[in-house]
Amino acid sequence: METKTKKLLGLVIRRTTWQIESINRSLEQEKEDLVQEAQKGNTNCVKQICARIEQLERDLTIYNSYKYELEGIMNLGNE
Repeated sequence: METKTKKLLGLVIRRTTWQIESINRSLEQEKEDLVQEAQKGNTNCVKQICARIEQLERDLTIYNSYKYELEGIMNLGNE
């Protein structure tokens, strides 16, 4: 694999990793908020938070599979 392509792929992998970390932080915050709102008995807010958690989990799955594919491409270039 060409050096420029490899560098670009490395940058994309790092960006994807950063995005995964960001989503994980958001997920943890939403889960904390969920507990707090559930303790207050605020069902409307709990429903909204659950919807956001579901979306974040879907996003996380997409980014993790994307990163896996990128790492696979990177490894093909090393062979």
